This record gives sequence, C-alpha cells and structure tokens, in this order.
Amino acid sequence: MSSRSARSAVTLTLLPLLLAGCASAAGSPDTDAAPPSPRASVRTAAAPPTVGATPQLDSANAEPLPLDPYLLNAEQQSAVERAQQKLIVRCMASFGLSYAPPSGSGSRRDSDAPKTRVDSRYGHQNAALMAKWGYHPEGGVPAGAGARPSGPSVSPEMELVLRGTADAAARAGSGGRTVNGRTVSARGCVGEAVEELTGSPDGGIGDTEFADDAKFTTLEQSRNDPRTQAVFRQWSQCMKDAGFDYADPLAALGDPQWRKSPTPTPQELKVATADAGCRHAHNVVGVWYAVDAGYQQQVIAANAAAMAEAKAAVETQVRAAARVAAG
Repeated sequence: MSSRSARSAVTLTLLPLLLAGCASAAGSPDTDAAPPSPRASVRTAAAPPTVGATPQLDSANAEPLPLDPYLLNAEQQSAVERAQQKLIVRCMASFGLSYAPPSGSGSRRDSDAPKTRVDSRYGHQNAALMAKWGYHPEGGVPAGAGARPSGPSVSPEMELVLRGTADAAARAGSGGRTVNGRTVSARGCVGEAVEELTGSPDGGIGDTEFADDAKFTTLEQSRNDPRTQAVFRQWSQCMKDAGFDYADPLAALGDPQWRKSPTPTPQELKVATADAGCRHAHNVVGVWYAVDAGYQQQVIAANAAAMAEAKAAVETQVRAAARVAAG
C-alpha cells in the first residue's frame, strides 16, 4: 500500500459515518477520535451553497455526487490494487524470486453499498439491513477483523528487490546493487509498479491527497450546515419519542455499546430500527445529500486546477490497470 493509501485508510477510521457507510469496513470505528477539520489546502466558498429542490431519500447510495469522478470507486480501487500486485510479482520473478503479496483480511461491502464511490457518507441507510444487522456490517464483524494483512516472511535479498534502497552508498559501485545478475532499481519493484500505474516515479496509488481532503472538507461542511443540523434536531426528537436519547444520527451510529459484540444486540436493533424510521420521517438523508452536493460543487469550482489533476490521476490509474489486466 502506498503512503497515500495508508493515509486515507487512517483518516477513514476517524469518521464513524464514513466507516460505517463503507461496506468494505471489517471492523468498528474509533468513535472516541475527533473528526478531522476541513483541510486548509482546499479553498471553500464564503457563503453556504444554495440548494434547490431537495429529494426525498431514504438512501443516497444510488445517487451521484459531484466529487465521484475525482475519486476511485470501489471497483476501480480493487482493479488498481490487483494490477499493482501483478506488476510486483512479475518484477520479482524477473530477479528469479518467487513472491506472494500479503493476503488481505477479506474485506466486504454490504449489498446496498454505492457503486460510484467507496463510502456512502451518511451512515447506514437501508432500513431492512438496519433492522437485521443494526450498525454492524452485513453478516456481522468477521473473525479476525482489523488484523494486519498477513504475508510470507521475506529475506533481506527479497526486501531489497521489493523496496529498493534509498541509501546512496549501498547503490554505489558498478551500477548499483545486483541480485541474480540484475540491477535493483532505487525504488525496487514497488516503485516500478507505482510508476507503471501512475506515469510518475513519484506518483501515488489511490486518490490524490487533494481529492481526499476535498471529500472530508465537504462532508464536514454539510454535516455542520444549519439545514442539516435542523433535520438532525428533528431526528433527535423523533428518537426521544421512541425512547432513545441521541443528539444526532452519528451519535447513534457511534454508540460504543455496539462495538462490544461481533453481531448486533437486541438493543442495537431497536435503536437502528428507530433510527431508520426517524430518518425517513424527516428526510434526513435527502437534506444532507442535497446540502453535501452543493458544497462539493462549490469546492470543484473553487479548486479547478487541483480537481483536474485529481481526475487525471484517477483516469491514468484506471487505464494502466486495464492494460496490466489485459496482458
């Protein structure tokens, strides 16, 4: 995984709504961590966006968002990761080394997960799944969730070929370090795979840092917008009428009680069922989605050059992954 991918993965754990909405999440979110603030690198508009007609939505998972083209979706992300692994294995074999990439922990996506993005942004939205699985991923939390990917131990020689070396002294001499008669590049097989997929030796696999920042900035903006906060208050009163005291949907989603078992408790199912009903009654998802889309349009307009670079990065990786898969 590139440093950019690792950064994105760490950031995701800080926002319960993103992690719960992302059906590939295998574990429970860290709800004690503070959510990230809007990023200074992202220029935002001075005034909140004007929102026209607000759709009536129980789920926005099938709805497009303006930032979608600037971020890898789940299918694209998997294709790029597979291509990266294939390139690394091929490169290692060229040095006469048999290498098996680390095996993942079997990440999954819920059946209603969005197709156009990795996360659904607004938490659990399918009333039927919430009634059955509460705030847990569909099927419950898998055994071993959260464990680091496992892989075979590698020798120092294999590690050198895999990662290369940043040590100038180690590369010095007649063309640098060699293994089985071949010269090891400075960035190793991992670096060569990154360059093949991104078109740059300094590229990064996954979303650009700016697009990632824009995603979280707009989410925080839409979450704190007065229009969204107004329906949160309506939702909260609806939950109180049902016997549950939560300030907003994120508080219900992030209740630490839900993390204590791999499957939902009867209490969790009651809360989740009431949550879905109150979301529907006050069109929480519809309002939040409309406001969110407005902020995303503003960010795209205010950061045209950076957004164009983000879109180009996605397209470059997708095309490269397709070439690798084809041959």
